[in-house]
Amino acid sequence: MTPPCPILDLSEYPERFGAAYDIYETSLPAAERKSRGDIEALLTRDDYALSVAISDTAVVAISIVYVDRTHQFGLLEYMATRPDCRNMGLGLALFEHALATCRNRTLLIEVESVSGAPRERATQQRRQAWYTRLGCHRLTGLNYCMPQLQNLPPPPLDLMYHPNGRQTPPREADLRAWISSIYSNVYGLDDNQDIVEAMFSSLNNDSSSGSSTAVSVTIFHSPSILRQTVT
Repeated sequence: MTPPCPILDLSEYPERFGAAYDIYETSLPAAERKSRGDIEALLTRDDYALSVAISDTAVVAISIVYVDRTHQFGLLEYMATRPDCRNMGLGLALFEHALATCRNRTLLIEVESVSGAPRERATQQRRQAWYTRLGCHRLTGLNYCMPQLQNLPPPPLDLMYHPNGRQTPPREADLRAWISSIYSNVYGLDDNQDIVEAMFSSLNNDSSSGSSTAVSVTIFHSPSILRQTVT
């Protein structure tokens, strides 16, 4: 699709970083938020793409994408639209831009699990269904979690993926390597072997009882039903 407004590489327009970070800070819960300095440092990394949508010279949406240089995957770390600019197709445009940025790598997405109070569950279902309509799948049998970034613990998360041109779902061995890379290169936690192993503990338990250890895929079907705050 043609984006509703230009999408620019933020590293080429550092003067717009303040406006971009304002959207990031106001859209993302504190428990999931990196510091301003951490986000600004991503502008100089060649394995990150920070993009902004511009309307009438103003930053109206942002996306943060990690592109792994060793493995065939990328991570849509976050994207958000300014509240007064939602329902304009910016979320779809940013998502398609993220797929293109990852150059035929599988795209992973961290999305809040469906849990909590009824109103929260309805919002979480809408987020997951939005990604499903774009061709994403939820991985089940995996106890995925993000590390604690602030004083508050992070919310429960599911890991979704978009094939992005690849013909087969990710294998367990792929996921282990990818999640380890996310912990090292996205969150700065190199000593992550035990953490990653714990995420696959239910699969290991199934294996010891004679069950299959393949990570399965769940596809949601909801006609009405974004961690991402975009539309």
